[in-house]
Amino acid sequence: MSRVNSDNNLARLSAKPRARPLRASLNYVFNNMTLKLQEQIHLKDYLTVIKNRKWIVIGVFIITVSIITFASFVQKPIYRSTATVIVDIESPNVLSVKDVVTLGEPNYFAYKEYLETQLEIIKSRRVAHYVFKNLNLAGLEEFLEAKDPIKTLLKKIKVELVRDTRVIKISADDQDKLLAQNLANEFAKVYAESNLAFRAGLSEEAKRFLQTEVDRQKEKVKESELALQRYKEENDIISAEEKENLIAESLKKLNTSLVEAQTRRIQAEIVYKNFIERGKIDDLEKLPQVLSDNKTLVDLKDSFLKLESELVEAKKIYKTKHPKMERLLAEIEHLKARVKDEVEQWYKACKSEEASFKETLEEKKKEALDLERKIIELNAIAREVETNKRMLELVLNRMKETSVASQIQTNNIRIQDLAEEPKVPVKPRKRLNIALSIIIGFLGGIGMAFFTEYLDTTLKSPKEISELVGLPLLGCVPKIEVDGKRVKKKDIDRIVERDSASLASEAYRTIRTNLQFHLGDESGLRTLIITSPAPKEGKTITACNLAISIANSGQSVLLVDSDLRKGRLHSIFEKDNTLGLADFLSREVSLESVLLKTGIENLFIVTSGQALERPAELITSPKMKTFIKDASIKFKKVIFDTPPVIPVTDAAILASLISGTILVIESGKSTRPLLLDAKSLLEKVSAKPLGIVVNNISLTRGGDYYPYYYKYYRKK
Repeated sequence: MSRVNSDNNLARLSAKPRARPLRASLNYVFNNMTLKLQEQIHLKDYLTVIKNRKWIVIGVFIITVSIITFASFVQKPIYRSTATVIVDIESPNVLSVKDVVTLGEPNYFAYKEYLETQLEIIKSRRVAHYVFKNLNLAGLEEFLEAKDPIKTLLKKIKVELVRDTRVIKISADDQDKLLAQNLANEFAKVYAESNLAFRAGLSEEAKRFLQTEVDRQKEKVKESELALQRYKEENDIISAEEKENLIAESLKKLNTSLVEAQTRRIQAEIVYKNFIERGKIDDLEKLPQVLSDNKTLVDLKDSFLKLESELVEAKKIYKTKHPKMERLLAEIEHLKARVKDEVEQWYKACKSEEASFKETLEEKKKEALDLERKIIELNAIAREVETNKRMLELVLNRMKETSVASQIQTNNIRIQDLAEEPKVPVKPRKRLNIALSIIIGFLGGIGMAFFTEYLDTTLKSPKEISELVGLPLLGCVPKIEVDGKRVKKKDIDRIVERDSASLASEAYRTIRTNLQFHLGDESGLRTLIITSPAPKEGKTITACNLAISIANSGQSVLLVDSDLRKGRLHSIFEKDNTLGLADFLSREVSLESVLLKTGIENLFIVTSGQALERPAELITSPKMKTFIKDASIKFKKVIFDTPPVIPVTDAAILASLISGTILVIESGKSTRPLLLDAKSLLEKVSAKPLGIVVNNISLTRGGDYYPYYYKYYRKK
């Protein structure tokens, strides 16, 4: 991981770590997961996790197998007995008519829902209540102690539909073989009987309903027939069809007569207008032939023509004044007057006749329309009568069918097989349980191991630590094993002096070499501090042994105990702590007066001195800069052992005054948040981190990130 990426991760993960510890911890866990996923994972990595967490795997495995095995042998045997029933789509149809109650449906989905409904009916509390009562289960101890005996009973029952069939299995589990058998059989019997009772109840209910409907339809038929009769009487309709025919015949005749009357009226009107209104009465011989039916006019016409002939003959003999001529002319005028009166009377008679026919025809039309309206209402009442009669007939027939069907007890539920007494228990299946416990225990142990590894945010791999903070790895110090003979507990702080051939001593010499040759231009730095994120991570041990290692290389080294709160250098080197750094900073004391020889060539120390209440103010005083300047002139290397960075500010303050800083991280103890917080604090004071030292690495722990050469030399 590059330095830029590390800085970005640091800025993101270390934001307000103290103010929001829970959120920060979750962020660290998530970031840890992300970093691990970004790495190339090898099968060996999984094996390494299992090896490192082997006791978790073994523990989970043993606990799981033990619990399941113990439970399998302790558990009382459970026996299962099964009865089967068949659900037909419909009841056997022994009648020629359909049954009143149809429980099945030809549609697949509807029938599927019907079967699923039957499963729920079998498991219903109603059926369970009848079973509970029929088998007298109330006296059993198990049900006496139960808060809900019916619920306890239903827990013993399992109902399932055999796939692609109409067969339902009813299984009962119990420690008592006979009770399991009785429960399965009783549930099947109660279910079949309740279904039959339900159908019978529906039939009886249908019969009652149909009887009520019959009575109601009879009353409706009676009322509708009376209404029809009243309507006929009120409207004087005996035979509607005959009366309708008579009116139709009358209308036909009236229409014919009206046409004839209109014809006569037109003829009379023509004669009247031509001979009366237009003064053409002299042309009697031109009267239309159509008027020949009027005998009077015909006679008058004949008389007129006769007189005209006589007049013509008389003119030949007599003059105009002759009495005979006068008589003929008078008779002719008299005939004309009579013709005029007769034509006028005839015209008026034709008009009156036409008007009379029209009036009579209109009256007949109104009578016909009124009759038609009455016939429509009559037919509506008659249809209602017929409808009521048909409904009554249908209901009567259905009631008879229902009555016959209710007397024949048919059921679409039938018991196929009764349950038998079970021979062997179904629970516990000891062999299967033990086999499964082995598999579950093994997989669970591995899963717990990986889960623990996932939640573990402590830093173990030097490579991981170096990539996280983006600083070079100066060295790895293996865990120092105390055997009480060659290495004692008090020798740990000065292992380079006490056991120079140990792996730890070699590790400190490696750190010294890296400081000299692997830091480029910064390898000649005279002052440096050694600190750690948290207490007890090995910073003092590292400072002491690194100082001894550098002194052994021939350079003059001053080791300063700048932990003014809990300094330990005086006890490690068995020196008096009367005068030290605190005294130099707080009083007028010279550098030479606080320098102490250690008995190791080229190595001097300055103890912490007398503890004060405000050590941070002393470190920030101008005299601290004087001390650093004077010490760096007098010695090639000045190493400051400081308090941890996170708990107190002393190390951060001092780091801003020193040329370089070394962070000590204890493998398996320091966490990502602590390390990132430490680096963030050092960066805020513009400290110059030189690198990191990973302390207390276990050589017995597997993994590629533990230096191979340590294990190699350890075997020698």
